[in-house]
Amino acid sequence: MPKLYCLLLAAMLPLAIAAQVLDFPNAGFEQGLEHWTIDENDGGMSTISDEQARSGKRSLKVVDDHTANGNWAMGPMIPCDGPAKLAINGWHYPVSGSGLGVYLRQLDQDGQRLPGEEHIRGLSGDTKQWLPFTTTVFLDETTRAVQLYFHSYSHARVSVYIDDLSLERLPYVTTPPWPPQYKINPLETHRLTAADVVGPDGIVYPDWRRCGVEGGIPDIPAAARLSDFGAKADDDRDDSVALAAASAALPADGGAIILDAGTYHFDRPVTISRDGVVIRGQGMGKTKIIFRYGIGKDGIQFYSPTANAQVGPQSRVEMHALPTGLETMTIRAGDKSLARWAVSTHSGNSFATGVGGGSILKHFPAGGPLTLEGTATYRDGTTRRCSLPIVLNPQEGETPPPNIRAAILFQGAGFTNTRSELSADGKRGDTSITVNDGSGFAAGDYIIIEGPATERWKTLTQNACRWGSYRKNALRIKAVAGNTVHLEQPLRIEFPIIDGSYIRKYHPILRGGVEALTIEQTENLWISAVLFNNAWNCWAKDVEVIKCGRFPVYGSQAKFCEQRNVVFRDAWFKGGGGTAYAGWEHSWDCLIDGIETFAFRHAPLFQWSASGCVIRNGIFHDSDAQWHSGWTNENLMENCVVYSSNSNGAYGYGMWASPPEDEAHGPNGPRNVVYNCDVFSPKAGFWLGGMNENWLVLHNRFTVDKGPGFTTRNLSFDHIIAGNVFVLKDDRSPAIHLATPDCLGIDFFDNRVFGGGITLDPNSTRILNARNNAFFPLSDQHLATRPQPAIPSIFDWQRQQKSE
Repeated sequence: MPKLYCLLLAAMLPLAIAAQVLDFPNAGFEQGLEHWTIDENDGGMSTISDEQARSGKRSLKVVDDHTANGNWAMGPMIPCDGPAKLAINGWHYPVSGSGLGVYLRQLDQDGQRLPGEEHIRGLSGDTKQWLPFTTTVFLDETTRAVQLYFHSYSHARVSVYIDDLSLERLPYVTTPPWPPQYKINPLETHRLTAADVVGPDGIVYPDWRRCGVEGGIPDIPAAARLSDFGAKADDDRDDSVALAAASAALPADGGAIILDAGTYHFDRPVTISRDGVVIRGQGMGKTKIIFRYGIGKDGIQFYSPTANAQVGPQSRVEMHALPTGLETMTIRAGDKSLARWAVSTHSGNSFATGVGGGSILKHFPAGGPLTLEGTATYRDGTTRRCSLPIVLNPQEGETPPPNIRAAILFQGAGFTNTRSELSADGKRGDTSITVNDGSGFAAGDYIIIEGPATERWKTLTQNACRWGSYRKNALRIKAVAGNTVHLEQPLRIEFPIIDGSYIRKYHPILRGGVEALTIEQTENLWISAVLFNNAWNCWAKDVEVIKCGRFPVYGSQAKFCEQRNVVFRDAWFKGGGGTAYAGWEHSWDCLIDGIETFAFRHAPLFQWSASGCVIRNGIFHDSDAQWHSGWTNENLMENCVVYSSNSNGAYGYGMWASPPEDEAHGPNGPRNVVYNCDVFSPKAGFWLGGMNENWLVLHNRFTVDKGPGFTTRNLSFDHIIAGNVFVLKDDRSPAIHLATPDCLGIDFFDNRVFGGGITLDPNSTRILNARNNAFFPLSDQHLATRPQPAIPSIFDWQRQQKSE
């Protein structure tokens, strides 16, 4: 660690700030609405009630049953100087529904709102009892007052009481949460690992040389024509069965299935579970697949099995209902409940519930005729029903239908029972690991390595999200010697034994692809167009997707997969829960090269343990760039143009990374890179949520309507921000906004700033390397041309170097 940095850290060890309960007038609503302000268009949604009270006689009652409008109730302005860590405490009595948010505004000395995320958590449920809630936020160093408020989202349906609020200023420290690893001087050769690449500019980068399909996307010879299996373009008949049959009939080594020019229709999805299947049309717009699976005129139906089918241990019963306003789905037989689904905060556009045949046979072991009853209930009080006669057979039954997750699903077999915990820490850069038992593993095996999200790790990273997988990677074994497993690639992050880190063998689908065609979805159902699940070396090339139901082309548990020259136009659903995203999740060393999206929610995007992935050469209209969740690390966005907006469910920041206090997403990991991009945003150009080490923001242009160029908070450290152009149109925001005092070790050099200074605090000691920066008045913004780095593509530069 450089000497200057050590001295800085020592000077900042830890600040002694005592806890302080703030004066909060009428925090228990005993004085009615005194000190509170209600939305004038509220329509009676927010009232003072004596029906429930956690203490005293009154509480705030929020009942939002409007089909479109939301509401808000704003508390008093409470003096509180930043920087500070603030605990927000209260009690709520949930009656029904979801969609009520807890928000905090931060105000400067002039009473002006400061930039930054205001939503801090949601309240939901139907427990009908008083429950505590608490969350913490960090206040900016220029904050002088705060306001707490409650807001129900548009289209939310929620009923809840709120009482006994309090705000408490807490102690905090300003030291990194772990020993820094990633900000390395190239001369410190003892710190460099096999996972590092020293760039031509002296910056140490992640290694993306193996990103994308190994050896490039191959030209697979034609092996079958879809017309040979009964499909005929433009005849308005279902062609999904023909594609499934053609896939099954390919030679053992696979091949390309050729679709002629024209329009094909899929009334059911297609699941491909064998290697080497490529679906190839005649070009975007020339060959078109219309995916038109729908739930029918009654709005509810059993997707599987067929009527009067034999249902055995391996069969699947699945029911679908129209998703808009859906509250519950149940499947029953007689007095037995077989399956139940209920809406939650992140249900999104869910429409399916199901149960395996084996589970049904536990209730009815003798088998025989049985009638299934399905029910769906909705927010408007309506109910839909359906029924299906089946015959239970303890021995065998109808096979499961194609998976409804995607119109075309490439599905690997997935995990086996062969697994072993590590017996020594897997460290960053290691190319071999030791396990408790290596006997079940061999050279060539595919494995997933995972570090579970234990309470220890969540405490260390301040991760408030109670679910999800964060530290994962897919790897191939090079050799096994006893209990030592040698890997083809180095580890990018650590996998410590204290958290029970382990490896597990799995079987992915290999070398499948979709090429030269358009896919359009006609129904508003949460179904992706193309999904690579448990997949290696799969691809989509020259593919257009119109109105996807969930994702256009996407990867999950994907490795060395690639999207090249793709266009994604709009999506049916853009609410929460994971939808209208273009990017990678649970994916490793995957590549998107050449992409344009229109009216998506979050694009480009990395989430849920994605690492070593690259998205480059893209244009993204009316969406935002996101590191959306789950400790993403060592990913690259390069030469992307992002036109961010507040529409389509985007957040309005040019680039956004989830913070650790986000209960739905958790924090993001180290050394993600943004290189040579052009970003236009209504709010802050880059909003980095915290717990982030050594992000590299290099040679980009950020044009910002209102707010800082780059803002970060909450233990965010060692970033390098260099060679950028910042155009700050409000003419008052800084280029860098270090929102909390634990953001330190930031390098800021060779940047051009139009309309602002480096930071709000010109005397900040947290900028370590401020040199060669140029500042211009906003009136000179016509000079704010996009940077022209000496190395236009760090991705191409790495590939031109000697391979491993």
